[in-house]
Amino acid sequence: MNGTPSKCISKNITHLFIDLSGVSLLDTMVAQQIYQLISTLNLLGIQSTISGIRPEVAQTSIQLGLDFSQVSTHSTLKQALSKQGIKLYEKK
Repeated sequence: MNGTPSKCISKNITHLFIDLSGVSLLDTMVAQQIYQLISTLNLLGIQSTISGIRPEVAQTSIQLGLDFSQVSTHSTLKQALSKQGIKLYEKK
């Protein structure tokens, strides 16, 4: 939370993808930090996309009253990137 907004500005990032596929459990503090990060980035004109939200993480967020309705969400990072026109090449 402390460094991400300034790094995004210094690197001229306009869209940040946040992949939570490796997160199996989300506690109150982490959920609040993610929400605050996205809100801060939004104020700076940086769009955020969240991917890889597991059902448990979604339920925790709702129970905490966090509103991610204004954030683009996708099941996988591949889907999120594809939606933005970024193609991934897979090894054969």
